[in-house]
Amino acid sequence: MIRKGELIMLIETAITLVQGLIYKPGWTFTAADHSNRFEGTIKVRVDYPARNSNRDQAEHGYPEQINNRAEFAIMVADVLSDVVLYRRIIDAILKIEEHEAREFLRVPHTQWGPFHPHRTGGMKAWRDTQGQIYLPELAGDLQFGLA
Repeated sequence: MIRKGELIMLIETAITLVQGLIYKPGWTFTAADHSNRFEGTIKVRVDYPARNSNRDQAEHGYPEQINNRAEFAIMVADVLSDVVLYRRIIDAILKIEEHEAREFLRVPHTQWGPFHPHRTGGMKAWRDTQGQIYLPELAGDLQFGLA
């Protein structure tokens, strides 16, 4: 909670910090004031290279390069440091990466995408399997030290 008199991040500061970010090759971040729509927010556009994830591309190893984009409204009025803003940007990046992973996971022979985010069945399967990790309290430990 922000108390009276505490400093908050200015829209202009957030825009400058976001537009200077570096991630993977070809990824660009563009930020703009979005407070006319949502008070204290910026709109962040992420442009990034990807492969065409259509089913017909899967059997050939996704040879076609395309350019994608995603946009996010990010609240900055309550941001007290650049690190908090960067965490919100990482959360947006993770949403993009999750979306792409769901597009590209295919079942051999049929090229069916069980969690495809552009298909109703994939959306429902993703929703319905949330939290289905076996022994979630151990999941982090189980991924290391595999022999």
